[in-house]
Amino acid sequence: MYDFIRYKLVPPVFIVVFTGLVQILALFGRGDALTAKSVASGFLGNVESWTIVTVFALWAFVWLKIPGPTTKGPASPTGYVPIYADNGLTYYFVTLLLMIALDLLTPLRLSSRLYDIMPQLLGSLDILAMVLCLYLFLSPSDDPAADQGLPSIYIFYRGVNFHPRILGVDVKQLTNCRIGLMAWQLLVWAFFFTFVERNGFSMAAFTTFALQTVYLAKFFYWEGGYFHTIDIILDRAGYYICWGCLVWVPCFYTFTSYYLVHHPPIVGPIGASAILAVGVASIYLNYDVDGQKQLFRSTNGNCLIWSKPAQYLTVFHSDHNGEKRRSLLLTSGYWGIARHLNYDFELALTLCWSLPGVGLGLPPFFYFIFLFCLLVHRVFRDEEKCSRKYGLFWDKYCEIVRYRMIPYVF
Repeated sequence: MYDFIRYKLVPPVFIVVFTGLVQILALFGRGDALTAKSVASGFLGNVESWTIVTVFALWAFVWLKIPGPTTKGPASPTGYVPIYADNGLTYYFVTLLLMIALDLLTPLRLSSRLYDIMPQLLGSLDILAMVLCLYLFLSPSDDPAADQGLPSIYIFYRGVNFHPRILGVDVKQLTNCRIGLMAWQLLVWAFFFTFVERNGFSMAAFTTFALQTVYLAKFFYWEGGYFHTIDIILDRAGYYICWGCLVWVPCFYTFTSYYLVHHPPIVGPIGASAILAVGVASIYLNYDVDGQKQLFRSTNGNCLIWSKPAQYLTVFHSDHNGEKRRSLLLTSGYWGIARHLNYDFELALTLCWSLPGVGLGLPPFFYFIFLFCLLVHRVFRDEEKCSRKYGLFWDKYCEIVRYRMIPYVF
């Protein structure tokens, strides 16, 4: 039954349901009537949306072709070591400042147009993502044995290869970081700018925008660290990750900001300022947790964690060639409190940028609820991977660091 649900039921249901859901959310978020005609009207996009999507995708692609510094990711299960462009922060600031300049210095009203054609934008992104996913599905596999016995629809959903490249560009860096996450940033700016145009300045709306902006700036500063996360290590490039970053992120991750344009917040400036302060603290703590692990990795454990020598467990495992490898698992600092404490601060931050929507019903909290479920699922996926990789050493590690995510609770 589990295999039937995982391999044959979930992929087609997700593909059908989520493809339609993005159109429903785009209409619902701004108070439009939900009819079959209105939902279908955005599926194919329009000339304006296709122009914007094409220009943005090419802009993101070109930045990954610019000669410059590179960084390596961890080896895939097949032994391939991916190489990524290391110009994320520059790309982020140039792109965001260009967007702001277009809004403030030209008559294009780009932000307002993005808000007004959101269903069409999502329709264009959806078609682009589906074409890419089909191309990736038809590409030769670098590990054919991993696909044996699996339904084709599941392989399309999961992806064929871990690190496919198109014209020398890593697909997941392009879709996840340079298009998906950058679109998130540009859209929350667009929605805030449109909010101010139509409703006037609101500290609550600014709080939602500012927290997401700081969070995303931190992401691009830390982009090299992202290449060591589950999205890159465990997920292949298929519908789940590529469609998710190209379509679901611009639609759903921005939804709180999008919703507030048509439903102005009622939280006052003092409350919003307090939320902003807590949110900034959550960003710092999330960054500090990830920073500890990066420092530990970069020094091979020869570092201080909270002014004391790092404590760790030495473990052994076999690589894809069957050769014995040695790894270190950090057991002090934040990582001695819980195995995924960084997720707690990410959830606290998400709650903070949702709280300006208090009093407006459940929609401003859709993303927070989704992220909570996603991160809990991710905890179990990561632990399943680590248990297979490290065996009894992982059991020993779990005895030392007892809690998965929430100390004394989970």
